[in-house]
Amino acid sequence: MDFNDEEAVLAEMEAALDNNRLIINEDRGLTGFGAGTVYRVSKASGRMEWVVVENEDQMRELALEVVKQDLEQEPEIFNQDFIERHINMDRLRRDLWSDVLDMRIEDLTDSASRHPDLFWKDYEGEGFDAPEEDEDGNRPDPDDSQIEELAERQAEDQLKDPMSYLEDIYGREDAAKEAIKIAGIDIDAAAEDAVDTDGAEHFLARYDGTAHETKNGLVYWRDN
Repeated sequence: MDFNDEEAVLAEMEAALDNNRLIINEDRGLTGFGAGTVYRVSKASGRMEWVVVENEDQMRELALEVVKQDLEQEPEIFNQDFIERHINMDRLRRDLWSDVLDMRIEDLTDSASRHPDLFWKDYEGEGFDAPEEDEDGNRPDPDDSQIEELAERQAEDQLKDPMSYLEDIYGREDAAKEAIKIAGIDIDAAAEDAVDTDGAEHFLARYDGTAHETKNGLVYWRDN
């Protein structure tokens, strides 16, 4: 059948739903995703609506485009493990490294001047050898190289899990957005993974998670 023929599509849907009093309109919002024409069929009362696409291939393409938009605008709605699979964690660590190291140096410089004993305790706690105490039980003030040495070790520890580091700063919802902003994400691969894993219905048929096929192969799902 000709999917560009609204009347033919309407007749097909009336047969599938056993209702000859349906209304059809193009869903310009969903068509706007660029995966082909999408129709919205509804009862005259408007209380029940279905979305109609030409076939399963178009449904998949539409789902991919919807997921891409969600990844760009609302990455926090996806499972964090899923997001992490598609972010280059090594690049994220590298891009965060300079700022984290500078912050650790700043904090440790202040700590070393105010509480040198605590600095040396942390220094030894990371496995470094602190200077020997003098006759009065005192150690020399930490120098810049020792401060930087400890700062690098602490920065490495903080960035073992860069997503956790970002969560501590931005909160769970915004950590994914920030990670994507910093290191980027393979949107196409992530969308393919999501649709392959959960199915196109998961992202489109949100009323009941089910899609149906008409006699001539049109695919439709209830929207409300």
